[in-house]
Amino acid sequence: MNEQDFVNEREADWQELSRIVRKADTRRGVRALDREDLLRFMRLYRRVSSDLAYASAHALSEDIVSYLNGLVGRAQAILYESETSSSPLRSVLHFYNYEFPALLQRRCGYFLAALTIFLIGVGLAYWMVITSPPRLNLFIPKEFRASVRAWKSGKIAAPPSAAFSGKLMTHNFQVAIMAYATGPAICVPTTYLLFYNGAVLGAMSALMTEVHRHATFWPGILPHGIAEITATLIGGAAGLMMGVALLLPGPYRRKEAFLQAGREGVQLLLGTIPLFVFAGLIEGMFSHLAVPAWLRLTFAGLNGVFWYLYLFLPRRPPILGGEEAESSGRRN
Repeated sequence: MNEQDFVNEREADWQELSRIVRKADTRRGVRALDREDLLRFMRLYRRVSSDLAYASAHALSEDIVSYLNGLVGRAQAILYESETSSSPLRSVLHFYNYEFPALLQRRCGYFLAALTIFLIGVGLAYWMVITSPPRLNLFIPKEFRASVRAWKSGKIAAPPSAAFSGKLMTHNFQVAIMAYATGPAICVPTTYLLFYNGAVLGAMSALMTEVHRHATFWPGILPHGIAEITATLIGGAAGLMMGVALLLPGPYRRKEAFLQAGREGVQLLLGTIPLFVFAGLIEGMFSHLAVPAWLRLTFAGLNGVFWYLYLFLPRRPPILGGEEAESSGRRN
């Protein structure tokens, strides 16, 4: 398009962004904006930044480039001020309350893919072991076979221990890191880790069917296992996301797609920390206590509902800088 057409088509956005910038250019800064203006500000900032790049690349008149450069600069200053004015604690709370679950919801397809791989492992291993019990050794490493015998006898017990909980948190988080870090290898190691973790659960479940120990097995697994497995699946989803970005970068350059997936993957991985901490504490200090099985299963159901509501319940984006009620009370 020629210069005049470009100005006619984009000028309304420029004027609207300028109005919002003037409104925020006060002592209260971004807190002077109501929700609608704030959301519009973010959209317009991206559009006008794109217009500035277009005007510079196509050598439009110096007046247009200068105007857009100034407008984007003023908007960027307001945005930077809003980002740096938050305390570290508020930033952490914002990440776990909004950014992490919102990212997981956007990338839910990868989580479902990780869950599918995990369940295939569960189903295949269950079928293999239930039809031929000696196949259990295909899925259970030698160092865990003593624990398997304890589960088989129904006498499994783990004394409450903060040190034991710490070891469990560290080990389980390492599994998630491994699932994420191996994603760039065309998803193969990540897929194997997800499949194998499911296969171990499926093989153990088949063994419990054989020896009629489900009544002791699941109350000792589910209280911590729901959060633990969910967190592992999120780590696997992050790894799959990186592998797919390399294989199918879409409209982006391969490097750009991979870097973007890597950044989002790290955010997903950081988001699993509360789940792993919770799982480690519960496994080390509750799952194997001598309390009624129904109480442990009820606890498992309640914490499962809590975690999945937290992760997948849609939420509105918060006002950047807070004070929604105050700002909405001063709308023009």
